[in-house]
Amino acid sequence: MLAAILELTFEFWPYCGLVASRLGAKPIQPLCFMECRDGWIFICCVEEHQWQRFVEIMGNPEWAQMEIFANRIARGANFDALRIFLDDWCREQSVEELYQAAQRRRIPFAPVSTMGDLLASPHLKARGFFVTVEEPVAGAVTMPGAPYRMSATPWTLRSPAPCLGQHTAEVLAEVGLDAAGLAGVR
Repeated sequence: MLAAILELTFEFWPYCGLVASRLGAKPIQPLCFMECRDGWIFICCVEEHQWQRFVEIMGNPEWAQMEIFANRIARGANFDALRIFLDDWCREQSVEELYQAAQRRRIPFAPVSTMGDLLASPHLKARGFFVTVEEPVAGAVTMPGAPYRMSATPWTLRSPAPCLGQHTAEVLAEVGLDAAGLAGVR
């Protein structure tokens, strides 16, 4: 999970010769969230072939051939101008249609999903990602299961999350606190 939030931290040096920083604009663009007519999508065109395929999806607009958008570094340096064109175009698109068009061309776009979207996702359902567990207080609760599956060491849900204080006495006993000491702590 941590690697996912690092975004392009490790790619900035080999691609751009730049040390990654959280400050300032991203040197490679487009790598951003865009609003569509029915939601949001994450656009990732860090490779030149990805950008060219995205330009094809957009119908090869004339502005995409401008010198200030000639390569990923130029697009990064001029992203304030590029964003205007992308905003206008994306607002006319459906998230699902744009996502599917990008998938067909192997461009890594991703819809921005709500929890409801994720629970209803045919892909996550087919993978058995969500599991239902019986909680002692809350009853049946649906929650994320294993993030990946290994054949030699299959994942199983052994028990629900503990209730507040459920294992306090056991944990304190492990560090040498007896029942009398536990009463003093309470």
